[in-house]
Amino acid sequence: MIILGLAASSSAFGQAKNSPVAFANQEAITSSLVDAPVAVRSDSSVSSTGDNPQWLKVEIHFGTTAALVTPFLDAVEIKVWIEGRDPSVMNSQGTKGIAIVLTGSVTYVNIAANKDVYGVFYVHPSTLARYSGEGGVEDFERKFDIHAQLSVGGAVMDAINKNKEPDAVALTWFTSVKAIPDLVYRQDQSPFILSDIGRYPAIKLMPAAQ
Repeated sequence: MIILGLAASSSAFGQAKNSPVAFANQEAITSSLVDAPVAVRSDSSVSSTGDNPQWLKVEIHFGTTAALVTPFLDAVEIKVWIEGRDPSVMNSQGTKGIAIVLTGSVTYVNIAANKDVYGVFYVHPSTLARYSGEGGVEDFERKFDIHAQLSVGGAVMDAINKNKEPDAVALTWFTSVKAIPDLVYRQDQSPFILSDIGRYPAIKLMPAAQ
């Protein structure tokens, strides 16, 4: 049986030795502003999203490596830190605006050995409007950085940044700013739940409420 995968070796992006997964390349994180599916758009004249109705879409390109010796990987968790700015908070210089990161995670299961696997996250338009910089919501696509990690069994297997240089210092930039959780959505938490069916692996279900 031929197992498809990326090379498993130590890299500047933070890849662990003998990792069963790795980011595809230096451009493994892509972001774009997208419209909600037509079926769920509102024609209401009252909007809570500000002037921009678009969502931020963050796609992660990764794959299994030659270190995976089985046809399927049980599970991989992807965590993301999306840079933003909170203009309502005073900074140390006495002016308004501090750096923040929006955080989120998704666990995919039963991933077939493949060098081209994708994950996806979404951020609501109102969140983009609140935490955008001077360039507006487009800063999330063009200016703000994104950090992503792949984990298997609770251990980080690979790490990468969208914009910053791939060195050890750059890989920790997100740890020194205020984190705001629960504002980055998995696909099944968004209006895009039925979009691109088949492009992404199955998402691990949350435990049922007792």
